Amino acid sequence: MSKIFRKTLVAIILVFGVAANGTALLSAWLLHRHLTGEYVTKGRAIAMAIAAASPDALVAGDDASVQALIDEFLHIDGVGYVLVADRRGRVVAHTFVPAIPAALSGQEARRGEGMAVEAVRLDGLGDYLQVSAPILAGEAGQVRVGMDKAGIWRVMRGAVMQQEGLMLAMMFVALLVFYALVGSVTRPLVALAGYAVKIRDHDFTARLPATGNDEVGVLARAMGSMAGQLALLVSDLTRAVADTTRELKDSLAHTRAIIDNLADGLLVLDARGRASLFNPALLAMFGLTEAEVAGRAASRAFPPAMAALAASAAASGRCGPVGEEGHVQAAEVRLAGGGTGKAVATRVRLAGEDREGTIILVRDITVEKEVDRMKTEFISTVSHELRTPLTSVLGFAKIIRRKFADLVAPALAEADPRTWRGAQQIRENLDIIVAEGERLTELVDDVLDIAKMESGRCEWNMAALSLAEVADHAVKAATPLAARKGLVLANQVPPTLPLVLGDRDRLVQVFLNLIGNAVKFTATGRVDVEAALDGPEILVTVRDTGPGIAAGDLERIFEKFKQAGDTLTEKPKGTGLGLPICRQIVERHGGRIWAESEGGAGSAFRFTLPAMPLGDRPLPACPLPAAAIPAASPEDEAGKRRILVVDDDLSVRRYLETLFLDDGYAVALARNGAEALAVAESWGPECITMDLRMPGMDGKEAIRRLRAGEATRDIPIVVVSVVSNRERAESGADAAVVKPVDQEALLATVRGLLEGHDADAAGARPCLIYSRDGGRKVSRRFFVCPGEATSLSEEADLWRTVEAGFQGTVFVPATLGHDLDLGRLCAFPGVHVIIIPD
Repeated sequence: MSKIFRKTLVAIILVFGVAANGTALLSAWLLHRHLTGEYVTKGRAIAMAIAAASPDALVAGDDASVQALIDEFLHIDGVGYVLVADRRGRVVAHTFVPAIPAALSGQEARRGEGMAVEAVRLDGLGDYLQVSAPILAGEAGQVRVGMDKAGIWRVMRGAVMQQEGLMLAMMFVALLVFYALVGSVTRPLVALAGYAVKIRDHDFTARLPATGNDEVGVLARAMGSMAGQLALLVSDLTRAVADTTRELKDSLAHTRAIIDNLADGLLVLDARGRASLFNPALLAMFGLTEAEVAGRAASRAFPPAMAALAASAAASGRCGPVGEEGHVQAAEVRLAGGGTGKAVATRVRLAGEDREGTIILVRDITVEKEVDRMKTEFISTVSHELRTPLTSVLGFAKIIRRKFADLVAPALAEADPRTWRGAQQIRENLDIIVAEGERLTELVDDVLDIAKMESGRCEWNMAALSLAEVADHAVKAATPLAARKGLVLANQVPPTLPLVLGDRDRLVQVFLNLIGNAVKFTATGRVDVEAALDGPEILVTVRDTGPGIAAGDLERIFEKFKQAGDTLTEKPKGTGLGLPICRQIVERHGGRIWAESEGGAGSAFRFTLPAMPLGDRPLPACPLPAAAIPAASPEDEAGKRRILVVDDDLSVRRYLETLFLDDGYAVALARNGAEALAVAESWGPECITMDLRMPGMDGKEAIRRLRAGEATRDIPIVVVSVVSNRERAESGADAAVVKPVDQEALLATVRGLLEGHDADAAGARPCLIYSRDGGRKVSRRFFVCPGEATSLSEEADLWRTVEAGFQGTVFVPATLGHDLDLGRLCAFPGVHVIIIPD
């Protein structure tokens, strides 16, 4: 029996069953209604007949006649009982045997002419329809006839049973007809379904079943045609799958060979952080076996740094679309045998799978680290070896030029023209030597800066600072350069900008480079320095009115040793390293730098820096007192200040000796730290210049011993050396000057250290040093006080002293200035506030 036949059979049975039962219920309801009406009519007729025939007997008190009368009606079909009651309700005749039910006795006779029908249930006897009729309007009594309902139900059951039998016979006939009709349709369909199953199982040898020309035949022939086409497609697909499988195996083998032969280690972690793929290079790097890595978590198989990188990459957030990489993270890891590896991890979503994983590449950078170390040492050595002779060459050239201008040139004023022209040529040559020496110094500084930045060895002293103060410092430093060319240099950086986190010296270098370039390439007009808040960043612009830059050079000028224009036909103006250094510094601060220009319309160099939260307000600008850096007073030969010069290079010692002798100091020389200690104890210098890198006892150790000596601990020491900012800060000196030496800066530093403690000088202004440690850790290189210096460590003491009428200079470290009301402090008359680095 086919499924179609079974479903149709069930449908027919359900339809016939519902129809038969519905028809039976409707017929039963109609029959019940008809029989009930017939019983009521029959009851009324009997009641009326007895009521009409019984008045005389009731009046005469002939109960026997009444009983005989009602007994005649008891044999009528459907009559259950008959009773007659007198006017007082006493039953005078009834058909009950042996006694009348209590429910029917004691009822008073109805008054009036009307008849009543009601349902009555008699215990033990059944349900009845009781028809009541009054006798003589109720004056003589009442007749009650009970029609038995059991007769109604008996007739209804018989009728329903007959109808159900008829419906079953009809359903049986319908099933026979259905079987004959449906069988002719389902048999070819069943055969066709079997054929379709064979086609589904790729049995294309199956024969198409025989069918007629009806719809089933059309379907069969269509399926046969489709089977033929499908056989061709499956055959082609099978060949294509075989070819693809072979190519995929070759590709996988090729990929596996590449992975196995990678010099870098490869590790793939699944969503649970377990190793699912790795190569031999990775095992060799960490000295592991395949069994120690396969299927194990990274935290159990690899060193802590590698496990931490994997966990950090896994926790970096979900990836985007399939194959899209997440955030790339990197870390250095320790390899087996003491080597160093660079591990790079990224979170990816695996193609074809709704899950994520982590890919880690590990490269052995042990050799690169060693090369980097050697490069750093080479840069340090070259820095020292280049700057040391530059110091001597440039220093002596400046001394010769000054002495030539002060001594030789005046003596040749009356000389013959040839001699005078020779003197003028010598002076011009000296100017060229000094200018080229300074340019060579700038080139060395730029090369060393760019090398340190690219190698990651550059030191960054990051702190919260005001960009307005940095710009103001740079503009003041570049103003003389602009003035010599007749240019207007305007600082339009508002002091209300938020603070930035940066290295002050490096940012000053960026401003000076950009301003210097603008001044260098601008013949007439002005240079403007602007800044504004642009969302979460501060946008700085250095704009000039120069000739502009060609569009093709706007990006090229930020490459090393590249300048705008043709350097083969035009004379270069600079080293070509200023802008690359600016880009390195700005990008290190999280910003970006670019140039905008149109030919003949000037240029605008812009860079951005991330702004700190607005809650950190910038430091207010305060006037710098003229007495902060007092001028040196001339002294006679007997009262010369003594200076000890310590340097291992003879040329530098001679240059510094000449410099200090010309400035009126007594000078002693030492070649290393040991000689410096001996001279300091015997000669008692008032100031010492110290090179840090010297054979034997270096400068750092010499400073430590000088600070430990009772007689030498208070001698001011100036570091004159080629070292990093950190080394100079850790040396313990009071000030530092970088080689090649700026002689004016060195002389000003020495004067400040020596004369800043002369409280008896005329007009000396007192100083307050506000510091949490009482000024013990504030280096004297950052402040010069000609009068009495007082250290305060409590803010309340500072305000109390100022409000009591103090007039002088207040030195405030930068970290304490953020929490101090500097605007209020600057408002006191006669008080000058100077912010100094910590």
